[in-house]
Amino acid sequence: MTLFELARLDLAEPMGRQGLILIPHLATLGIGIGEGGQIINPYPFFVIGMLHLISSAVLGAGGIFHSVRGSAILPEGDSFSGYFSYRWEDERKMSSILGIHLVLLGIGAWLLVVKAMFLGGLFDPWAAEGGAVRVVTNPTISAVKIFGYLVGAQGSEGMAAVNNLEDVVGGHMWVGSLCLVGGLWHGSTEPLKWAKDLLVWSGEAYLSYSQAALSYMGALAAYFVLVNDTVYPEVFYGPVGALKYADGAVSARGWLFAFHVAFAILFLLGHIWHGIQARSKAVGVNFSRDSAVSTVAVEAGVLATPLNSLDFVRRFFANLPIFRERLAPWRRGLEIGMAHGYWLFGPFFLLGPLRNSDQAGLAGLASACALVVIATAGMTLYGWVTFDRVHPARQKTQTLDTLQLPRSLTTVSAWNQFALAFLIGGWGGAIFASLLLGNIQFFSV
Repeated sequence: MTLFELARLDLAEPMGRQGLILIPHLATLGIGIGEGGQIINPYPFFVIGMLHLISSAVLGAGGIFHSVRGSAILPEGDSFSGYFSYRWEDERKMSSILGIHLVLLGIGAWLLVVKAMFLGGLFDPWAAEGGAVRVVTNPTISAVKIFGYLVGAQGSEGMAAVNNLEDVVGGHMWVGSLCLVGGLWHGSTEPLKWAKDLLVWSGEAYLSYSQAALSYMGALAAYFVLVNDTVYPEVFYGPVGALKYADGAVSARGWLFAFHVAFAILFLLGHIWHGIQARSKAVGVNFSRDSAVSTVAVEAGVLATPLNSLDFVRRFFANLPIFRERLAPWRRGLEIGMAHGYWLFGPFFLLGPLRNSDQAGLAGLASACALVVIATAGMTLYGWVTFDRVHPARQKTQTLDTLQLPRSLTTVSAWNQFALAFLIGGWGGAIFASLLLGNIQFFSV
């Protein structure tokens, strides 16, 4: 593909207008580029393309050899080939494979660091007049600065808010180190119990997990491409924040964004499909053989679905304060009320009729507290008409397909405690959110 782009490269036209993808990436690495982002030597592009072409031939020949002449199943043991043998059901071996991938990713991240600091540097669009290749001598190593990008401390764009090569290289140092540590950890351990219980261990399941990761990374990369002009300079990819030039020509940024979005969606659909197949086979259901439709009496009121029947979802619901075991009614109400009051304040503050006035905070707080009162009144009425005033209902604790309440919460007295605690917790959560917003200047970096 690099050779194809090189064959149609027009040095008189901006890169972003030529539908190029690989050559702009090579240019950001400072290869064959001079000041202002001008190509001064296209020969390195040819060398890189040829090296990849030859490497692909060697790898392809190796693949054909092992498919035709190699062992169908590598024998397990202490031999060199035994190290690469595995069974899909072997959780420890799958953890080792994950570790190997993380180590390779860590090495790749550190290779960029080495290129930036010792092998000629990277293209900096903010250097000189219109950009220049420079060596990064002082990368950012502050964990607060680097990980602050994840929480929006450097801008609302998150990681895509990065606007200097020092942070880019420093981020690769941190990511590379974490990948190496994580790879060594996974390579020398086996999955934890929660992972063994939660995940399905089969070839199709691993395919599903990989597609989910690719989908997530594709969506994140598409966003990064669209809004960032430090890693994706305008001189190579076209105008930032747009998919086309003013005259309607699709830019390299537009093609790259569209590709990542399209394949992120495809990989997400593939993840869902193969995930359903893998989990169904794990419980003994084969869609190609078994009927996927069963009849259920309407009066049975069965609420079980493939989603809420998953172990992860069941554990999630079981740990919510309304269902969690051995909690007093007031404790359940307090937890739920605090969460609701805290999140209710924001919408009223930002979207209420007084949002642009000096009283926006007070109006948001009052509105949130009023809504908590209305919700408490509704909960109280529900308890009076639903539960026995003395004896709890005779039913099981809770099952996620019918969402039954704990027995300790099924009397009017217990429900009133729950509702009163919800009121107190709701007001407290709203007041806490209001205080945080009023003193947000103390939390700014």
